Amino acid sequence: MKRSGQRSAISRQQVAAGAFTLLELLVVIGVIAAVAVFLFSGLLGSGKAASLQSSQAMLANLVTAGRTKAAATGHKTRLLVHADPSVPDRYLRVVVLQVGRGPGASPGDWDTVQAVALPPGVFVVPASLAGLVPDPAKWKRVSDASADLNSDLFTNQSLAYALDGDATAQTWTGVAFTPNGTLAALAGGPPPKGALVLALGQLRAPGSYGDGQPPVQLGETPAVRGLVLSAYGVPAMLNDRSAF
Repeated sequence: MKRSGQRSAISRQQVAAGAFTLLELLVVIGVIAAVAVFLFSGLLGSGKAASLQSSQAMLANLVTAGRTKAAATGHKTRLLVHADPSVPDRYLRVVVLQVGRGPGASPGDWDTVQAVALPPGVFVVPASLAGLVPDPAKWKRVSDASADLNSDLFTNQSLAYALDGDATAQTWTGVAFTPNGTLAALAGGPPPKGALVLALGQLRAPGSYGDGQPPVQLGETPAVRGLVLSAYGVPAMLNDRSAF
């Protein structure tokens, strides 16, 4: 009977391992599908609008992957968006999914599960629009004309971190997920809330902006999509400016 119980335990472990692999496969398929939408739409000539839509799908899949990974491992996960203007080719375009190596609210070390770059011309809007838009008066929410059309989900969410291969730490913003899949702050404090905004823009030419200014210029008129995350970390699509 004891051997039978041992075999059953081993069998359950094997099934669990298989289920975990299936979850990971589904996550990868989701991201590949988002990239495929971008490539296929680009061939059809949809251009910037297709890039924006595929970026929205990609981020939604990464959010879902973060929640799934947290629940599967029992470790905190986090989604980081590059926010260091000293590295223009990464700025507001590189998104990284990480999982803590140990349990607890503040893991000391993190493993990078996935790192993606958004299509050229698409950027994650940070919590502050300072220096990013030519006319801040045009970058207001439809639901509240006094509120900026920004990623308020990232308010007070920033940290310094060096990815493998980086010589120095760089600035990142983003969100984290508890093992229960709920939203958590990156570095202590209450869970963040709000929307994540994606917008069209372009890199500024070297030398055309001063020290401390962002290397990106977003469009004069907002062309945006995004996500709003519930307290449980579930993403809902926001498909145009009127949704904010």
